[in-house]
Amino acid sequence: MGHASCKEEDLQLYNVEWGRTVTVFGPENVGTQFARIKITEYGPGFVHTRHKHPDQEEYMYVLEGRGVSRTDAGDQPMTPGTFVFIPANVEHISINLEKDKPLKAIIIKAPPGKPD
Repeated sequence: MGHASCKEEDLQLYNVEWGRTVTVFGPENVGTQFARIKITEYGPGFVHTRHKHPDQEEYMYVLEGRGVSRTDAGDQPMTPGTFVFIPANVEHISINLEKDKPLKAIIIKAPPGKPD
C-alpha cells in the first residue's frame, strides 16, 4: 500500500455513545500497522466512563471546546491546542465541560486496536 491523504471536510463522522467519531487512518481503511488516528467529538456535557486500554497508548490533541482528562494522577485541562498523553493500562475519564457544544479532538491510539 502507498501513502494516503484526506481532508477533514470529506470525513463522515458517525454516532457513538460519547458523541461522534471517525477513523481517519487505521488498519481497515489504509492498512496502518502501528497506530489509529481518529477525529472524535465528545457530546455537550458528556462524561466518559472510567476505562483503560491495557495494551494501547492514547494521545489526544484538542481542536475545539473545553474539558478535562482525569486519571489517578489528577486532572489535565483540555483546551484548543492542548496535547494529552494517556499511557497504556491507565484508567482515565474524558469530560466535556461545555454544556452546549462538543469537545473535538484528534485521537491517536498505538497500537491501533479495534475501531470504536
